[in-house]
Amino acid sequence: MNFRNPQIIVAQLGTRMHYAVPALLERAGMLAHFYTDSYVGQGSAWHALAMAATVIPAAWRPQALARLLSRRDDSLPPGKITAFNLLGLSYALAQRRAKDEEGLQNVYREFGRRFCDLICQGKIGGADGVYAFEGAVLPIFQKADKLGFTKILEQFIAPERIQYELLSEEHCLWAGWEPPYPSRAAFQRKFDLERAEWDAADAIICASDFVADGMISLGLPPEKLYQVPYGVETTTFAVRREPWDGRRPLRVVFLGGVTLRKGPQYLYQALKKLRGRPIEARMVGPVKIAEPYRQALMEEAQLTGQIPRSEVRRHYEWADVFVFPSICEGSATVTYEALAAGLPVITTPHAGSVVRDGVDGFMVPIRDAEAIAARIELFLGDAELLAHMSQNAGERAREFSWEKYGERLVAALQQIMQI
Repeated sequence: MNFRNPQIIVAQLGTRMHYAVPALLERAGMLAHFYTDSYVGQGSAWHALAMAATVIPAAWRPQALARLLSRRDDSLPPGKITAFNLLGLSYALAQRRAKDEEGLQNVYREFGRRFCDLICQGKIGGADGVYAFEGAVLPIFQKADKLGFTKILEQFIAPERIQYELLSEEHCLWAGWEPPYPSRAAFQRKFDLERAEWDAADAIICASDFVADGMISLGLPPEKLYQVPYGVETTTFAVRREPWDGRRPLRVVFLGGVTLRKGPQYLYQALKKLRGRPIEARMVGPVKIAEPYRQALMEEAQLTGQIPRSEVRRHYEWADVFVFPSICEGSATVTYEALAAGLPVITTPHAGSVVRDGVDGFMVPIRDAEAIAARIELFLGDAELLAHMSQNAGERAREFSWEKYGERLVAALQQIMQI
C-alpha cells in the first residue's frame, strides 16, 4: 500500500501565531497552498518595502510599519502563497476606525466574508483538505464540500456565546473601565455563524480544555474535536537571569492587551493588597482602559503601552513572575512564552494554559485577586520555591516547543484525513 502525506490548503485571515500552521505543514510536506491577507515574504508585494525598512532602527519605526514587519515570513515558497494585500490594508484601517465593540464585530464579520469570497472566486484544487479559522470559513467550506475536500476548522478561542456571557458580566463588574458592551442581540449573527461553521466542519482543532469543554457544553459532539496545544520557539524566549534572592523587589509582569478580557484589573487589585511589599510590576501591551481607571492602574504598575514584537523578550528577561489572570482565551501564547523564559506563571483555567498548578506556576480562579496576591506572597517569602518553579517552567516549555506542536498538529491532521 502506498502512503502519502495529505495535501491541505490553509486559509488564514491575519497572522495567527506568525503563520504557524502553514509553516509547520510546509515543513511536513503537507501544504498545498496558503491564502492570507497582507503578507510580507519572498515574492510578495510588500517584500521590497520590508527589506528597505529593516535599515530603520526599531525604536524609530512607526507602529504601522512595525506591525507590517511582524508579518514578514521567508519560510514559505512564493508559489504556494496567494496574498490579498489590498484587503489586508483595508482590514487594518477598518479595525482602527471601529468606534466600539459592536463596530469591531461588524468589521470582523464583513472582512471574513470578503476574504472567503476572494478565495472562492478562484480555482481551488490539488488538495485533499482545507484548514481554516473560525470567523472566516463558511463559504470556503461550502465550496470545499462540493470538491470532496475534508474540512478542518480551528476554533482558536472559546465559543462566542461563552465569551459574551463572561465579558458582559465583566463589564457590569467594572462599569466605566471600557465602553459599554453590546447587547446580546448585536452578537446573534455571530452566534449563528459560529454554529453554521461547526456544522459544516468535518473536524475541529482546538488548543485547550477550556475551548473544548465550551463547545461540548453547547452541544458539539466530542468526537468531532481534536485537542492540539500550541507551541513556542523556546530558543527565542529562553533568557539568562540571576535567581531572585530577596535583595531587590520581586518583579511581576503582565503581557497582553490591557483590557477587561485579559484580567489586568485583578492583578491591579492584588497589587493594591500587597502595597508596601517589595514588588515592582509592569503591564506590557496596548491599554484600552478608560481614564481615570488608567491612572488607578498606573498607581500600582508601570504601563508600557503597545510595544513592537522585537521588544517582548526583554520584558520577560526583566521579570521574576508572570501573571495573566485572563477571563477568556483559547490557549494564550504568552503563557507558553513566559514558561520558555523560565517564569513561573500565575494564570486561570480560562487562559487555556499548559501550566501545572504548584509545579511551574499556579492556577487561580477567574476574578480572584485574593488568590493572585496569596501566590505572589508565597514567592516573596520563598526564593527557593521561585527558583524551583522557574526551572520547572523552562522544562515544561520544552514539552511544548515549536517542533512538538508541529508533531501534534500533523498527527491530528493525519488521523482526521486517514490517508
